[in-house]
Amino acid sequence: MLLRLGSQRRYRDGATLIQRSHALKNILILIRGRLRSMTTLPDGHEHLIRWVEPGEALGVASVLTGLPFQVDLVASGSCEVCAIPGDAFIDVMRRDAMVGLAVSRFLATRLSEIIDHVAAQAQGRLQDRLLVTLHHLAAENGEKLADGRVRLRVTQQDISDAVGASRQRVNEALHSLQQAGQVQLGYRQIALTLPSQKRDGVGR
Repeated sequence: MLLRLGSQRRYRDGATLIQRSHALKNILILIRGRLRSMTTLPDGHEHLIRWVEPGEALGVASVLTGLPFQVDLVASGSCEVCAIPGDAFIDVMRRDAMVGLAVSRFLATRLSEIIDHVAAQAQGRLQDRLLVTLHHLAAENGEKLADGRVRLRVTQQDISDAVGASRQRVNEALHSLQQAGQVQLGYRQIALTLPSQKRDGVGR
């Protein structure tokens, strides 16, 4: 029903869909591709928060509250979204209690993600911060393997952006975690065991 209210838009790799500090008038649903949820630090470096996967809704809190969006969303490869006018979305919420419940669950999930992210950045040692960040990314973007572990398709540059450390330091910390049996490194991927099962992806 929501998709019928919107219009489809396509973006190239590297295109910015939403800029931080801008209030939104449309809600975007990612149809195809992947987005980087990130912010830029004062020194100019990018800080990766997570990836947005197909099926997720973007800008819900901004449309409902009128507050600015808090991160930048950048296309990671070509992607396609459906833009739904905010007024139409709010009208659907008024008429359909199940939509309102789904939105409440979605926003609660996003709040939990924020708490996870803050906890990860509060870790003092790089190795601890790295492990918590990997668990956070894997819980949101990981692929469950047959042996119970979770595979995270990620580059060391992505990890460096996420933890705010150089690639050399991240590489050393990753090998320390591998020697401790906490992760297994592969080409553009890491396998690890999560402390708890992956949350259901509300809004996906």
